[in-house]
This record gives sequence, C-alpha cells and structure tokens, in this order.
Amino acid sequence: MEYTILGKTGFRVSRLGIGTAEIGFQHMSVASVSELLLFALDHGINVIDTARGYGSAEELIGKTLGHRRRDFIIVSKCGYGEVEGMEFLPPWSKKKISASVDQSLKKLRTDHIDVMLLHTCKKDVLQEGEALEALLLAKEKGKIRFIGYSGDNEDSLYALSLPPIDVLECSFNVTDQYNLEKVLPLAKEKNVGVLVKRPLANCPWKDPMTLPSYAREYGEEYRRRFKQMGLKASDLGIEEEAWAEFFLRFVLSFPEIHVVLVGVSKLEHLVENLQTLKKGALPQVVVHNVREAFKKAQSSSNELWVGQG
Repeated sequence: MEYTILGKTGFRVSRLGIGTAEIGFQHMSVASVSELLLFALDHGINVIDTARGYGSAEELIGKTLGHRRRDFIIVSKCGYGEVEGMEFLPPWSKKKISASVDQSLKKLRTDHIDVMLLHTCKKDVLQEGEALEALLLAKEKGKIRFIGYSGDNEDSLYALSLPPIDVLECSFNVTDQYNLEKVLPLAKEKNVGVLVKRPLANCPWKDPMTLPSYAREYGEEYRRRFKQMGLKASDLGIEEEAWAEFFLRFVLSFPEIHVVLVGVSKLEHLVENLQTLKKGALPQVVVHNVREAFKKAQSSSNELWVGQG
C-alpha cells in the first residue's frame, strides 16, 4: 500500500480510501460489510469516509470495525437534515451540528472522530460561522480531532481561506476537472489534506439503467460530458472493460491528492481497485491528452464545467 501525509493533520494515510455511501444506501448486511471493510484494513487501507447522511453507513462501520478502531482513520460529515429527532432545527445551526456529531460518535461506536467535514454547505453558511463554531467546540471537547469541508468550486476556495479548515474533500475525475485549476493548488499552499470523491464519475461509460437508482441522477452530467469529450478506449490504448481502471489511474496521477475515495459494495471491486493502485499513475502524455480533451469539450459546450458537488 502507498501512504502519504494528510497535510497539516499529520495522519499517515493510505492513497486509496473507502467511501461508504453505497454501503449505507444499499442496506447491506452486517456480514457483507464486515467482510468488505476488514479485507480493506487487512490490505493496508486505513481511511474510511462516511457521513450522517449516508443511511446506515455509520452504524454498519461501528458494528463491523469498532473492535479495530485504532487501525483506521474515520472521516465523517455533518450538516444536513439527517439528525434524528432534530429535523425541526434549521440546517447548519450550532445545536443541529452538535447533535449530529454526538449521533455519529454513538453510531460509529467511538469516543472521537478523526476528521469531521461540513457536508457541502454553501459559502454563505461558512460566512455565518455558526456551523464552524459548533465543530470548534466539538474539537475543544475532544469529540473530533480535525475539521474539514466537503464541497467544490468557489465554496471550496472560501473554505480554504478559513484557518480552522484542516482537510478538504472535493470532486475530481476525468469528466470533472474544475477543482484542479484553483482549488487543489490553494489546498497545497495551505497544507490542507485533500480527499477526492467520485474518481470513477459514476461510471459514465455504462448504461445508466445498470446502475443503482441514486447513482443515475448523480452521473447524468458526467455521462453528458464523457460523450462530449469523445474519449475512445482504442485511442487510449485500453480495452473497453478497462474504463474503471483508467479513471482511477487518472486521479492517482496527481500527487497533490492525498487520498482517493472509491465507493465499493462488492469485494471483487475492492480487489480490482487495489490491483489498479499497484499500476500507479498514467503516462504523462495520456494525462495531458485527457486534460486537453476536457478543455476542448468544455469550450465547445460554451459552459463552465464546474465541480459536481
């Protein structure tokens, strides 16, 4: 396993991390989740990304990995209306954020969360400061160790200007390159740890009807961009069935990204991702060609292809 340091947190993190949205939304059994996550830990993956809004994900992590809490870094998110019994409170209020942190601790069966992210709130929420104050208080009490932000585009740029932000999670993939231009360089300058979500872009090469219902909506824009970019497997020197590997290797080609989060619900897919990690970055000429295809397609569309938060 390849490891790096997650910015100013000082955490030694695996380059590949596990995203657990699929685990939570697909209502997987405890046995299946246990097999998947324990396999990940046993093969060197030590970053598990989840959220209060990912259905049963936190609870499943707590049930299956609680006894190995020292073996991994848990990243969770807070801020939406997923706080049980607190639906009446306004989003991003201090009381709601505090309750969300407490519920995450209970479901994860832990006394602290390594990184807590504000879950894709807008710049105006960050400017109001109440949500961030709640996390600072939780940090003072030892409930969380580091504070971060999950989001994209101009919202991310503003988040990176805030001193308490230690970690950023943003979207980046073959069809989603906006954050590469401004967001990632600023994160590097600030020594902020970077986690990347959606590296496979919800599989835009696949028939959307073969994907879970929640993935179809998220992936619609990516499918449109992928088609406009006109990338052909034969031109890239890969087989048609190797798109997933290609997309993952593209993201792994950027060393300023500390952890690449891949959502998995099947053990065979996790094994494939680990094998892809061993192959490492794509040749620079291929990365350049993909970057140019994105720029050309974006220009032809007369749109700004912003990050898909």
